[in-house]
Amino acid sequence: MKLSQKLTKEQTDPFFEEWRAKAAIISDLHKQRDKQAKDEMEAGILLYNKLLAHCLETGAIPGVKVLAPINGEERLAFVASQPGNFAAFRQLDELFAEMKKIIAAKRIHLKRFEQD
Repeated sequence: MKLSQKLTKEQTDPFFEEWRAKAAIISDLHKQRDKQAKDEMEAGILLYNKLLAHCLETGAIPGVKVLAPINGEERLAFVASQPGNFAAFRQLDELFAEMKKIIAAKRIHLKRFEQD
């Protein structure tokens, strides 16, 4: 499957919709100081990793790097090391938001590349 086909809204939106629902649950759990937030965060980390795996480039455009936020690996390592921490939740939420922006920008880039 070409990268442009992997990055369509139909292919990527389910990841973000699932995160939106999960983020609301995690936020409520943190407000209640419920320890179950850690379990939900671990599921969120898994979802983020699935999104990253889905978006990996397979060489469609020479010189274009893999889709990932700046310092994404370090930030994800922080989140994974402290999944019950509210700061980790905020960081994972930011990683999802940045991925959404990166994917949108990459769609535009690929559309221009394919038109040439």
